[in-house]
Parts: sequence; structure tokens; C-alpha cells
Amino acid sequence: MPAEVAAKRYAQAAFDLAGRDAAAWTPALDRIAVFLTEGDSAWVLKNRRVAAETKQEIVEAGLGDLPRLPLNLARLLVQKGRSALARQVADYFGELLAESEGRARASAVTAVELSDQERENLTQRLHERTGRRILLETSVDPAILGGVVVQIGDRLIDGSTRARLNALRRQLVGDGR
Repeated sequence: MPAEVAAKRYAQAAFDLAGRDAAAWTPALDRIAVFLTEGDSAWVLKNRRVAAETKQEIVEAGLGDLPRLPLNLARLLVQKGRSALARQVADYFGELLAESEGRARASAVTAVELSDQERENLTQRLHERTGRRILLETSVDPAILGGVVVQIGDRLIDGSTRARLNALRRQLVGDGR
């Protein structure tokens, strides 16, 4: 199973288990992600020569003060050899939580820096289109020439001048079929 699919499944299972306490899991999952994927602890947990019992002892020593259920998730990820997925699991969990609260994270790429008013207008238009409160992150890429490229979760909205010019070129030249 590809890592992304596995991470989404772990996140969905954790989210279902968390229920109404999902927001309380976020700091625990972030801490688990750091512990399992960064520094010396990550190196030891990935090492196949280290015994499974030793790995579980390391998890207990580093994360033992976490609530029982998030700690069990960390133990399971280590037991299944999936500790490297911890960051993705935490990120997907955050997306599920945001969605359940009517929020969505969007990233917008523009050719030039947006003014505060333009950011506000774009946020409002995305809210109207999705029905969610939008947390907008912006970046600049002059290669898109103009317009905006927005990503909300798995959804991509390409309103860039570059995309429009490419579409026009395909219409004029033909699809090449």
C-alpha cells in the first residue's frame, strides 16, 4: 500500500477514534510526528537491527506522558514499521479536523504579491465557492504570468494566464491527435 494511502487510513482511524475530542489530539500528534520522524529517536526507530521491544521502550520513554489513545497510535506506527508516516498522519488528521469544523486550508500562487484587499477578496470568493472558512497561504511565482493557481486539499483551480495561453495554443494547433 502506498505511503500516502496508509497515512490517510491511519489519520482517518485516529480521527474516528478521537470523536469529539479530535482537537485535543492535535498537539499530541504533532509531538508524535516530531519524535518519530526527526533526530536520534527517528534514526533508532527506523533501524531494523534494533529490537521491537527496545523501540517500544523508546516510544514509552519519549512519549509516555501523552494521553493513552494517541500514545497507542505511536506504538502502532512503530510496531508496524510505519513511524516515518507520523508527519503525514498528523497533517491528514489536521485536514480532517479542519473539514469537520468547516475550515479549509488553501494555498494560492500568483505572479505578483497580493495586496491585503486582494487577499481578502480571494478568501471571500473561495469561501463562497466552498462554503468553508478559508485559511489562505500565498506565494509568488512569476512563471504563471498572471492570474492565480489555488489548491484546496486535492482540488486545483488553475486560473493562471499561463494555463489560459496553453489552452489557447492547444485550440489553435490542435491536440496533436
